[in-house]
Amino acid sequence: MKKGYKGFDKDLKCRGFQYELGKTYECETAEVCSKGFHYCKKIKDVLDYYPITSRFCEIEDLGKTVTKQNKSATTKIK
Repeated sequence: MKKGYKGFDKDLKCRGFQYELGKTYECETAEVCSKGFHYCKKIKDVLDYYPITSRFCEIEDLGKTVTKQNKSATTKIK
């Protein structure tokens, strides 16, 4: 298990997908910037993608992961 940080809007939505705290989500494939559940390994890096007024959560990466620069995508996130 890997930990990371994810940004959301005020309603815990990201790119139209609704998340709920404590739930686990899974998909078939992960590719940075196009498929999977995206996050950053360092909380400061999330600010490259979300304004400081966003909501941020610590996540658990439980899947197959692809990383490019400071962004990761996984097939399973909690």
